[in-house]
Amino acid sequence: MTAPQAPHVRDRSWQAVIGWGALALFAIGFVWFISTQLGETWSKREKDAVQLAKDFRPDGGMNLSDLTKDYSLKAKEKGAYVGEFTWDAKQKDGPQYEVSLLWKEGEAHKVAVWVVDLKSKEVRPQGDEAASLPKRAKAAGGTS
Repeated sequence: MTAPQAPHVRDRSWQAVIGWGALALFAIGFVWFISTQLGETWSKREKDAVQLAKDFRPDGGMNLSDLTKDYSLKAKEKGAYVGEFTWDAKQKDGPQYEVSLLWKEGEAHKVAVWVVDLKSKEVRPQGDEAASLPKRAKAAGGTS
């Protein structure tokens, strides 16, 4: 006499594969989301810092980029030379960059520096050259 056979049990390993696969996808997605939220990288964003400084409106009038162009044109109309503007940025700490503007006034080389915070979009002049640039541009006949 033969022993009675148990009913055929179907193999359900595909459900385990789907379950573990879904868990793996969730874990990868969660790690990616957290790393992008907490680990925002601020390095190599010099161009962004310079652009933020150029767009800065120190007295609510023209932005720094237009102000320097206007300053140069007005000085030229009066027979003086103001030009050769060069922008540069260096990262200080996290989202903070130090943006510098170098230019020539006659034979003198001038440097103005602003601290730019990419996170808060704040621009703060550092020193007399940066603070007085809008006033000198107005005095040269610029509009704002």
